[in-house]
Amino acid sequence: MKDDSALDSIKMLPAQIKQTVADIGKLDFPPMPTVKNIAIAGMGGSIYNYHVIRGLFKNELALPLIAVNEYGIPASVDKNTLFIASSYSGSTEEVVYSLKQAHERGAFCVAITAGGEIADYCKKNNVFMYQFDPINNPSGQPRMGQGYMIFGVIELLSKIGLLQTISIEEVLKEIETLEQHISTSARACAQEIGYGITIYVAAEHLAGNAHIIRNQTNETAKAYADYHLISEMNHHLMEGLKNPKDKKLMFIFFESQLYFPRIQERFALTRDVVEKNEISIVRYSCQGKSKIAQVLEVLMWGGYLTYFLSEKYGENPNAIPWVDYFKEKLGKMV
Repeated sequence: MKDDSALDSIKMLPAQIKQTVADIGKLDFPPMPTVKNIAIAGMGGSIYNYHVIRGLFKNELALPLIAVNEYGIPASVDKNTLFIASSYSGSTEEVVYSLKQAHERGAFCVAITAGGEIADYCKKNNVFMYQFDPINNPSGQPRMGQGYMIFGVIELLSKIGLLQTISIEEVLKEIETLEQHISTSARACAQEIGYGITIYVAAEHLAGNAHIIRNQTNETAKAYADYHLISEMNHHLMEGLKNPKDKKLMFIFFESQLYFPRIQERFALTRDVVEKNEISIVRYSCQGKSKIAQVLEVLMWGGYLTYFLSEKYGENPNAIPWVDYFKEKLGKMV
């Protein structure tokens, strides 16, 4: 029997967000000291929140935002830091290790997780936690529980006054009207992509989306992909399109009328250079009326695209055999 749980999880992104917003609205956040920076610790799909927040709220979030995606924490994490341990499973060893370090160093720690060792640690050490019930992610895969991991952190930051409260209901209504367009466009793109390497191109508020869809292409479609951001790529990558002569690339441009005008000009010129190097392109023009609506739109588009690619390649979108193999061989950290 065909397992459609991955597709169901993609469709349930709005439900995940609604659940998360409702859950966090009921939580009593403890008094927080004045902090000077924010650190988010996570790996893979559990640190998508950092990438989205960094791009989407760069003009609103007044505090420096740090990503911790390795063992241990930087020296800048101290008693003046809001430290967010982000792990869908609650067993990500790098995050567990970093949380313990941050807590010992006196940082104000919070966590977002479905359970596991992180939940146990938080309960034992009186660390504030949003522990969600992943009822709207039947696939069980963290990368398909984006509504919990991304909006869990956004809502927590809003609740404590570091971000403005978002009227998410109106945004979700807009996304629901676009879902058929999103799905149809993603399916068409999956058919157009050949058996080469996909390069995603984005900018500004959609920068986090490019990172996410790269990861999803790896895990869901079992395919190699990469991403680049405008305008940084304009300063080096275009010279790298010439060789080798037999390269097989497909560039997918995420375009938006909400980009800074100069960025929009750069998109047009970048497409021109890519095409002059005889490389195929696909353009996805965002329909959402606001930046956050476009972020959600591309989140869903990327989910659908990588699911349809998994079908094309004959892959199980849920299975991650090499990641599982690696974790088994690595063993538990002691």
